Amino acid sequence: MKRFWISFMLAALLITPAAAQESSLVLTATVQAAQTVALNAPASGELAPFTVRAGDVAAGGETLFTVEPVRVYAPIDGTVSAVFARTGDIAAGVTGRYGAIAYIDYEDRYQLHTNTRTGVDKAENRDLRIGQRVYLRSNNEEHSADGVITAVDSDSGNLTVQVVGGDLVFNHTVKVYRTADYDYNALIARGTLSTVAPFPVQASGTITEVAVKDGDRVQAGDYLFSYVPDELAPERRGADGATEARAAADWIITQVNVQPGASVQKGQTLLSAIRVGDYELTAQAEEDEAGAIAVGDVFTVCFEELNIDPIQATVTSVSPLGTTAGDASTYTVRLSFAVPEGVWPGMHATIER
Repeated sequence: MKRFWISFMLAALLITPAAAQESSLVLTATVQAAQTVALNAPASGELAPFTVRAGDVAAGGETLFTVEPVRVYAPIDGTVSAVFARTGDIAAGVTGRYGAIAYIDYEDRYQLHTNTRTGVDKAENRDLRIGQRVYLRSNNEEHSADGVITAVDSDSGNLTVQVVGGDLVFNHTVKVYRTADYDYNALIARGTLSTVAPFPVQASGTITEVAVKDGDRVQAGDYLFSYVPDELAPERRGADGATEARAAADWIITQVNVQPGASVQKGQTLLSAIRVGDYELTAQAEEDEAGAIAVGDVFTVCFEELNIDPIQATVTSVSPLGTTAGDASTYTVRLSFAVPEGVWPGMHATIER
């Protein structure tokens, strides 16, 4: 009997360390992002100046980039005769119906289409050139204006005169002279005034702002409206900050892909980021360890460098694809855990089961 107990104890001493070794597994783990998110350009255009850098923390809703809309300026002096677009409108729909986003009446909106055969038949009255100054007078001789020849055909005698200033009005029948004294022998032609077609102002994509209204007087260079050359998402049309790219949640910026002033296309990735607190643990298990780990296993996690109590983590996956280094292969183990305050991506921990 005594011999039996001695044999039993010797066997226990030999087996226990091995059994303990099999039941205890210790790995080194790293905190990593559970997923990476991308922030894309909401529209095409040039980026306004920005200061976003990798490593910055962005608050949810914070504007990180702004795409500058195309600003349209008045090409002529005149009066805005019609504005058909509103903020948020799709330009193609507006121009398809009205022909333009807006129209501007010229400052000098009258012209005359006539023929030299209606004037005095003299050689000098037919020897005309584009840009030549002429002088107009109403039939009743009570109204007058200067004029400039804008088109002339010496063969047919057809010419077009742009009325400049004066007090002539629409439908006045006028006489056109070569000289400012209205000498009869300098009579080039006669005709009835007509209006110059208003200047159409065009755009494409989505209108982001309209700064003028019907009847506004403008000078060449005055700001009219803005647009982006894309059809914006419905929720952005007409909204404040329609071309701003904002953080969808609290983010840590991991990579910035653009420079201030760069031209971007709608949908282009501007930066990559990870959500604050959306982390997981990853560990590398050797060949003889990976097979002993299963999804759902619970490990105790210790952050030795931080003054926090141990926590638990649960295995979410064990990759069957190994990475070979030398004679051994390792397999990636991923674990989910409740992230304590002060734990950041890149920190290390010891996990034990």
